[in-house]
Amino acid sequence: MMTEQELTKLEQLYSGCRAYHGELHDHSASGGTSDGSCPLDVWVREMAELHMDFAAILDHRQVRHMYLPEWKDGLFLGGSEPGTKIDDSPAENKYLHYNMLFTGPEPLESLLAEFPEYQFTGGPEGHFSYPSFTTERFCQLIDAVKARGGFFVHPHPKQVMVSDNPLDYWFRDETGIEVFYNAMDSEHTARNYVLWTDLLAAGKRVWACAGGDKHGHPDDKALTTIYAEEKSNASYLAHLRKGDFTCGSVGIRMGIGNTVTGGKCIFGGQKLIAAAGDFHCSVQHPDHTYRMDILNENGIVLSREIPCDSTSCLSLDTDDCRFYRAEVWDTTLQLRIAIGNPIWNG
Repeated sequence: MMTEQELTKLEQLYSGCRAYHGELHDHSASGGTSDGSCPLDVWVREMAELHMDFAAILDHRQVRHMYLPEWKDGLFLGGSEPGTKIDDSPAENKYLHYNMLFTGPEPLESLLAEFPEYQFTGGPEGHFSYPSFTTERFCQLIDAVKARGGFFVHPHPKQVMVSDNPLDYWFRDETGIEVFYNAMDSEHTARNYVLWTDLLAAGKRVWACAGGDKHGHPDDKALTTIYAEEKSNASYLAHLRKGDFTCGSVGIRMGIGNTVTGGKCIFGGQKLIAAAGDFHCSVQHPDHTYRMDILNENGIVLSREIPCDSTSCLSLDTDDCRFYRAEVWDTTLQLRIAIGNPIWNG
């Protein structure tokens, strides 16, 4: 178990941060081309009832949702979810969706204007089309999202694109891929989890994400947990862009030396310190049992039963492996409820 000195080190790495729980993939009824059924005022009310701190509203083909009076920084992350055919992809089905998350409308509008393929008509009521891209051009788009301070995610990958080759789903490192989809126990999640671990095995630095993809009322079945400095989009995105967040409803913090979750460092026998806590109320059941696992590319290297009402800490001396990551399970349900992103060796 972790010593008091090691716990202090982990607290220093996350100094000034607290856990925020929210959704990274949703749609509202914002008018225009939106296809959600609930307007933003319903989202505001029901998110509070579900103890959700934030939601990413990614309405299709437009930016108007980010100009509505209910829109508030720190409550709603902005962006959109286009669809695209990758013309030169070897996949059986070359079509995919992608989530582009920003602090607000301006960087998205700038991106759409830079890429004429979208035929963006401009302004708060502007609309855009879904173009086809080559792989090279699509990667240029991802780079442009990053350059504008945004976060790029491949959502519901196995539910749209069709390929037996995991690499057909990968385009750039330091992007997200949606592992928890709709719910932690869905058949979609099971398929996406295998895809993500296959990409890790192939040496790709992609981050596990969660998304409910709700087109109706808010839900808490596929949450994300971010340890951020404040309730603001800029603070959320700073951690998302580094991979320093948890796919799931439990907060996982991990450090090796001065490197936190999502980062890269030389292990060299340094101490790994990890903590799980801040269970969202949707997964906090006093009559259930829970477990925290530390894994590398070979599987579980350390496992402990943990409570759901306090912070649990583990530590170990690192080996010369490719990465370490952590997971939390509800062992009563035999359900994985949180995935911490890796720290890579190198």
